Amino acid sequence: MDGTETPPDRSAEATEADGGGKPIPELSAVMPAYNEEEILPLAIEEAVEALEAQCDRWELIVVDDGSTDRTPEIIAGWHERDPRVRAATQRPNQGYTKALIRGFSEARYDAIFYTDADAQFDLNEISRLHPLLADHDMVAGYRVDRQDPWIRLLTSATYNRLQSWVLGVRMRDVNCAFKLFRKSFFDVVHLDSDGFLIDAELYARAQRAGLTWAQVGVTHRPREKGSTTVKLSTVTETLRELWRLRRRLRG
Repeated sequence: MDGTETPPDRSAEATEADGGGKPIPELSAVMPAYNEEEILPLAIEEAVEALEAQCDRWELIVVDDGSTDRTPEIIAGWHERDPRVRAATQRPNQGYTKALIRGFSEARYDAIFYTDADAQFDLNEISRLHPLLADHDMVAGYRVDRQDPWIRLLTSATYNRLQSWVLGVRMRDVNCAFKLFRKSFFDVVHLDSDGFLIDAELYARAQRAGLTWAQVGVTHRPREKGSTTVKLSTVTETLRELWRLRRRLRG
């Protein structure tokens, strides 16, 4: 594990702009979505603009996790406009973890990024994470001035402490949905969670495999439309899931 922490720094972006080239050769972006018709058009639009600005070759895989609203139609409309935006459809709803695993399995390029479909991140900041892939297997964002309700801030802080205690892995913002991987990461890290702790499993399996990561501060924005569908679990439920994961890791 590598505990590198890099504060937000715009100088790299300025250097890249002066050079006139795109900083990322190729990238697969994974975006799970469940009933996100209100915010998804904005999330995809911003993602496409950011990927086009930063990448020579890219694809955006929107994992429709059994949505019952207009999410499938929105993805299909974008695919007609730009085939690089494509759907990976799961029926029925299988949950956030399975949606991410599906998206990772369909990624084609050497760098794989994931974020949520809530437009709370500026995807132009991927280019600040990408240079660190030269020395690390994963680069994870942590939210600077996090724009979430206080109950989610408290819950997240509790999760971080519990996961560090049970799994023995130190991470600043384990569930931050702004992570970049080498594709080879998933040749070594095989995910099998079906609960809500996929990010904890990513870190724990990476540590056991001797992989390294860096952490970078990223901008976090308030959610403009829609509402989160992630269930806030109790401490007891979280501990139960963590101990199950710990047993699997040791088994």
